[in-house]
Amino acid sequence: MSFMRDNTLLFTATINDNNAAFLDGSTAACLELGHFTATIPLDLMLWHRRLAHHHHADVKRLIQRDLVTGLTLESKAAPDPVCEPCLSGKMHANPFPSSDTRSAHPLDLIHSDVHQVSSPTFSGYRYWVTFIDDHSRFRVVVPLKA
Repeated sequence: MSFMRDNTLLFTATINDNNAAFLDGSTAACLELGHFTATIPLDLMLWHRRLAHHHHADVKRLIQRDLVTGLTLESKAAPDPVCEPCLSGKMHANPFPSSDTRSAHPLDLIHSDVHQVSSPTFSGYRYWVTFIDDHSRFRVVVPLKA
């Protein structure tokens, strides 16, 4: 199988008996790719984003105590005080407006939600799902293990 753009071959792939496609060719050695990462400054904001938006003081503590292999700062630039993902995660979501109307027939509209229990039950259930029929308000709760 060949992949072309503007009559130029981009790459080829081979399809095996199980209909799985594998790209023909080889991967570049790590040494050849190393120069791409050299352009990214290893500053506190980058590590803040890479470490799931942990607080800057916690990231600094990881560096100072050498708790993570390879975690280094190459830039002393001050972190941006405005991190949009952190701000949006702290925002309060307004509740859905209440409605006086209900669906016309049973099972026209089902409301559902998944909840996690604080600790697994003796039977191994970790979650439960609620289903509520909008017309009759009939409720069903189903436990889930995974």
